[in-house]
Amino acid sequence: MCANARRAKLNSPLCLPKASAGGVPAAVAAKPTTRRIALLIGNYRYQSPIPSLETPSNDVDQVAASLRQKLGFDVRVIKNATKPDMIRAVAALAREAGPADSVFVYYAGHGYQMDDTGMGYWIPVDGSVKTAAQWISNTDISRLLGAIPARQLMLVSDSCFSGTLAREQNPGIAAVSPGEVLRKRSVLVLSSGGEEPVSDEGKDGHSIFAWHFLRSLDRLGGTTIGFEVYRG
Repeated sequence: MCANARRAKLNSPLCLPKASAGGVPAAVAAKPTTRRIALLIGNYRYQSPIPSLETPSNDVDQVAASLRQKLGFDVRVIKNATKPDMIRAVAALAREAGPADSVFVYYAGHGYQMDDTGMGYWIPVDGSVKTAAQWISNTDISRLLGAIPARQLMLVSDSCFSGTLAREQNPGIAAVSPGEVLRKRSVLVLSSGGEEPVSDEGKDGHSIFAWHFLRSLDRLGGTTIGFEVYRG
């Protein structure tokens, strides 16, 4: 489903509060978030004729480790998820998260965009090329994430056509400051491609996007805006 190699793109700023030695955000002017909760979904073993993917399993494992060790997130990982699996996982996150929490959602897997409507989708492992009934649309993703009451909600999507997710969010957040992000309810989106395919080819066992994202996590200090995280 993804053929052309493309450089990963940043569509919206990502703000991650770094945990201090005491387990609280290091340099937060406003009230600190009470918890950091992450859900990582790695889909790679697809049904033929949809090709399987090489890197999502390693990607979500390493991102999970970095979130736990560097940022103090409580992480849950699901792999090779069906549509019901994915919906249940996000719904459980919505029930668990509180209004002062910071929530991080990461998806690695196939994506697709309809030529006629421009609608983008995540493809669960039980998805079919004959019908979109088992796919999860950007509208569905936005609705599911909108039910999460967290103060900061961060979505990272490493899939084809994931840039279409940015259209479902507020486009006017690019110039927001770290302090503003932490004071207000915010939904921030980082994706591996615009409205186009991305390659499954990778580096050191990771997708190109995940490799750069992991390097950015390694460099995090304090509260960092996504343009600065991704640059370099």
